[in-house]
Amino acid sequence: MITNEDLLKEISEQELKELSDINATGDLNQEVIDDAVNDAISFIESFIILPSKPTPLLKNILIDFTIYELKKRNALVSKEDKENKKENEAYLQKMMTGRLKTEIEGTSTASIPEDNKSFAFRHRSNRKVNTKGFR
Repeated sequence: MITNEDLLKEISEQELKELSDINATGDLNQEVIDDAVNDAISFIESFIILPSKPTPLLKNILIDFTIYELKKRNALVSKEDKENKKENEAYLQKMMTGRLKTEIEGTSTASIPEDNKSFAFRHRSNRKVNTKGFR
């Protein structure tokens, strides 16, 4: 779903190494990162079903929660991180109720009428609509 490259857009490579290096070897620990990603996915799925093509907002939420999980394992969660988590939870609530999209739909575009005429505000029979009495 997300890669280390996605995480590196939000935090530096050094910070990612430090957050994932729980054994103090000085190396990036991919297992720890994968575990944090899985925890973030599980948390998101407690609200919604994670789609195969998530919106950029949902992907950013997943990245934020993954970083939060990495910081939590190292007891480095700041007040700002907690506020960011609350904000992301609010977005998930909106996604859960359907007010925000969760999946990128196909690459379809809006259909354009074949005769390329403006059809807004026209009645089907092309007659003026009697608006007398509406004001």
